[in-house]
Amino acid sequence: MSVPASMTVPVIRSVEDLERLHFGHAAESEAKLVSTLTESGLVEPEALDRALAYRHANGTSLLQAIDDLGVLDTSHRPAVVASKLGIPVARIEEFTVEPAVLKAIPVQVALKHRVFPLARHDGNLVVAVSDPADLEAVNTITFAVGQRVELVVAPLEDINRLIDRHFLILEEQNLIAEIGDDAREIRPQKPAEEHLHDIEKRAQEKPVVRLVDAIIRRAVRMRASDINIRPTEHGAEVYYRIDGEMVWQRLLTPDLTAPIVCRIKIMAGMNIAERRLPQDGHAGLVEAGQAVDLRVSVIPMVTGESVVIRVLDKSQGLIGLEQLGIAAEDMRRLERILQHSYGIFLVTGPTGSGKSTTLYAVINERLKNNPHIITVEDPVEYHISGVEQIQIKPTIGYTFAEALRHILRHDPDEILIGEMRDFETSEIAIKAALTGHFVMSTLHTNDAASAITRLQDMGLESYLVSSTVVGIMAQRLVRRICKDCRTEDTGSAELRDYFGLPAGETFYRGAGCGKCFDTGYKGRAMVGEIIEVTSALREMITRKPGAEEIRTLAIREGMTPLTQNALAMARAGITTLDEVFSVKLE
Repeated sequence: MSVPASMTVPVIRSVEDLERLHFGHAAESEAKLVSTLTESGLVEPEALDRALAYRHANGTSLLQAIDDLGVLDTSHRPAVVASKLGIPVARIEEFTVEPAVLKAIPVQVALKHRVFPLARHDGNLVVAVSDPADLEAVNTITFAVGQRVELVVAPLEDINRLIDRHFLILEEQNLIAEIGDDAREIRPQKPAEEHLHDIEKRAQEKPVVRLVDAIIRRAVRMRASDINIRPTEHGAEVYYRIDGEMVWQRLLTPDLTAPIVCRIKIMAGMNIAERRLPQDGHAGLVEAGQAVDLRVSVIPMVTGESVVIRVLDKSQGLIGLEQLGIAAEDMRRLERILQHSYGIFLVTGPTGSGKSTTLYAVINERLKNNPHIITVEDPVEYHISGVEQIQIKPTIGYTFAEALRHILRHDPDEILIGEMRDFETSEIAIKAALTGHFVMSTLHTNDAASAITRLQDMGLESYLVSSTVVGIMAQRLVRRICKDCRTEDTGSAELRDYFGLPAGETFYRGAGCGKCFDTGYKGRAMVGEIIEVTSALREMITRKPGAEEIRTLAIREGMTPLTQNALAMARAGITTLDEVFSVKLE
């Protein structure tokens, strides 16, 4: 956090800084904050009146009201508040926090009020807050710790990060300790009905309910896309998939595993007595104001029930084409493809490569012309305003093909098909394109050129493929280097030799920091290649060529291969050479 040069704000980075600093205390009343803001001229009187009215109507703190209404520059808000109230700014990421200090504030208080204990100073507890005028939080902290509290100001983002790193794990450990030996009363030697009753009873008790919530909540805050609970002979192991990589979290004992799995099945609306067949379900929660959808899959294994929870953050919403990170020349090629009023546009790649996100971005773009769009999906991941979406139900015979037959009579202009996985679905998609519809769908192929040969291998006539397919995009996801710890990197000699790179060229990597959980990566970026089907390619497709022949002509006509696009991202410091190697196609 940067402090405006015009402000004389003491900045503390350690307990030693505290020893040298005698600082004041937070505003003792809202009136003092109002007076401070008025006299300083930071907020216009009219705007302050609006903020006060908003504060009373919504039950928020005054500073939260000011933030919500946008009447104070939020970029320097912590420093502004610190300067005007005589409270030091703390660079809390640089503090070494003692375990005893962490235990000074109850976990639930830290999570609810988003505060973090830093140190003890002169017998007082020093606590980092983002809003020192939140008197409810200040009073709760003071009451909870039973001693005087000294406040320092820090950005909410930094506080949240330390809470994630320390308190959420601590909360899980405390809950496991609370469950303790009681869980061991569940014995498989009991009759099956009695044993199941014991597990269900335990699954609905508060410690287990809170433990499952804590595991899910921490996954959300760590940006995990999936939670894996894998059964072993000695209990279960919990993994989070973060930026595409599996990250081990903890080991669960056998006596704890059964109630946790049972609790998840209850949340997802599953049959807790069924342990022989796979089950699917869903649930939802709100974490830090974000609506999160949970897709749950439970499959029986030899060692027990395996659980995977897909975490979908609904607050992210749809993104636009410009947010996909496509290179400028490829973007122009994609825009030309999307100017077609009919034809088939395909997005290819392995599972988890972001195909649905790309198609949703395409729909977002095409909605500007107000067409009638119907989607057929399995499952419907995000609800799109202005689009009619269909969830297929194969168990009752309502398949992609069956749904497509009906929607072609429902006057659509454009159709999204979740996946063209068989001849029947692909044939109907071809017919829809031939009758003037724009069709969008996905295929599981390694590169763009292979999509053509895959359709032909399904049994579709080459002349139909050549006359309907207007564009193909193959894509992968690469991990982004964390911006906060990015550093120059020469890259390994093996990778340089593999890609034929000169020795003096500079690349980058992440050193690892608190903001990326010491991984060096934060988030993922899409990298792809786009084939625009030209007249020359159409003529070639009718001859049923191999994928390599199609690829060679596409490159000659301007397609930038995926690996070359990935290398360009590595040169720009977006990703690493290791990530480029992981998604190479040639």
